[in-house]
Amino acid sequence: MCHKLTTLIPSFTAPVTDRVWLVGAHGGAGCTTIRHSDPDRFADAGRALPVSPDPSMPSRVILCAMGTGRGLESLRALLADQSAGLFGASILLGAAITDPVPRMPRPLVAARIQLSSAVRVWRLPHIKGLELDGFPRRYPAAYSRLVRDVDAMPRATAHVG
Repeated sequence: MCHKLTTLIPSFTAPVTDRVWLVGAHGGAGCTTIRHSDPDRFADAGRALPVSPDPSMPSRVILCAMGTGRGLESLRALLADQSAGLFGASILLGAAITDPVPRMPRPLVAARIQLSSAVRVWRLPHIKGLELDGFPRRYPAAYSRLVRDVDAMPRATAHVG
């Protein structure tokens, strides 16, 4: 690749797919939970940037973060790299931010709102019992909204930046 990519996370050559790649801004960002909500729609890239080998079919990416101070800082850093053109041909569709607790502290809500001025943000609510019970049988409506929004986006989307 002739394009310098972000040094915050590694990149990998990703298979060409219609699925949307979920990229974790940090460990525990919620990618796996989101992928389980619709495995046919999403692919989990972990903490790595998927780069399609086919320039006509660039990887579509949603950055994922837990809505904690550290999680939002990690997301901010990746968004700065993406804005600087360091995601190569990968297309950023937006960011999915998961509430870490049922009632979010005001400073974290304010930080999430501030990020939404830079990128499309999907707020995903805290899922009670996830840490003990595993993945829920029924996901909150916000996950369906995320899928609907992604489905409404054209396949060949211009770079967000």
